[in-house]
Amino acid sequence: MVWYREGTSFVDFTEFCRMRYLIFLFPVLFFTTCQEAENQLTVVPEQLALRDTAGQKSKEILILKKGEHLEDLGEVSHFETVLQLQGGVLQSPWIKVKTSSGQQGWIMASLLLPAEEEYAAWLETKRLICYFGESLTQRRANWLTAASALTTDADVAAHYREAVVLRDTFMSVMLRRAEPNETTVPLDYAWLHPVLPGFIAQKVTTYINPYLFADYQYWMQLARQSAGDQDDLFFETCTSIFPPDSIESFFPVWKFQLDDVASASQLGAGAHLNTLTRIEKNLATGDLFKPEILRWKESILADIAGKDVGYWQPAEKILAELQKIIETEYSCLEVRDQMVLQTRLGMFEDPAANGIRVNMRSGE
Repeated sequence: MVWYREGTSFVDFTEFCRMRYLIFLFPVLFFTTCQEAENQLTVVPEQLALRDTAGQKSKEILILKKGEHLEDLGEVSHFETVLQLQGGVLQSPWIKVKTSSGQQGWIMASLLLPAEEEYAAWLETKRLICYFGESLTQRRANWLTAASALTTDADVAAHYREAVVLRDTFMSVMLRRAEPNETTVPLDYAWLHPVLPGFIAQKVTTYINPYLFADYQYWMQLARQSAGDQDDLFFETCTSIFPPDSIESFFPVWKFQLDDVASASQLGAGAHLNTLTRIEKNLATGDLFKPEILRWKESILADIAGKDVGYWQPAEKILAELQKIIETEYSCLEVRDQMVLQTRLGMFEDPAANGIRVNMRSGE
């Protein structure tokens, strides 16, 4: 027996080495156990097929039993499958897993239960990766985390712009998707609703998939909680542009919606003048939202003088509002803008001769 001096005492050297080894090994074992728990999934149905590739038509390689534990290998399919079961429908992407015996395969995510994460949040993440990839999913997660640190109107402006970029990227990816013929049941996109706080998914005729429209009431609440006035004024303007529910659409207040895709200009009803006045006030307060504000201005000018624009109001009302806009001499209107408005004013003196359709509300 070999003795080792520890302070003023002697201990068995073999026992000492064993204890030191265990002390060193414990954090490693703890980390490994936690890591395994984080990746651990449990089979929910009584029986479940493990498949060699993602998809309901792929080969079954093993039948799993309810309660069996699997390891999440982190791979997610690029499509979702819809299963019609007794009393309901299941929809989710597929994930790659490993059994306790080391067998690897694919299973629908909605048929498994995560050990360490709330189910709905876990499945949402899997869906986001399925549709948008890991990088964009992580960018969205970072954006959500940043929401708790918004203290100034500049913070809110940056947070809003990042949200719009995420929204536009999501919509671009969705537009390019080609879903495989996994099922005859249409995909349900209700899960998109909470993906980006401050945006609402709505079905529109021009898109196969839902479109995420900004909910300006949500952004108004964020603005009111921050220091500074520029964000308050900007989102107040946004809510005025999209009455009565303050939700963004393809038809701002200066357009009269004719059907799902077509509209007529509301020039003559006062919306153009009122919005330009709000734009002027925004720009006088500061430049935080200047790019967004100037885009509103360009949209208004296009609605006044754009090619093939029809007008809902009669010529006399149109002339009165347009004359008032010109006389107000808004600083946001450049010389070229004023020239366009002056030219259009002259054309409205005789709409028919200039190929302009007015008074569409009367059916003329």
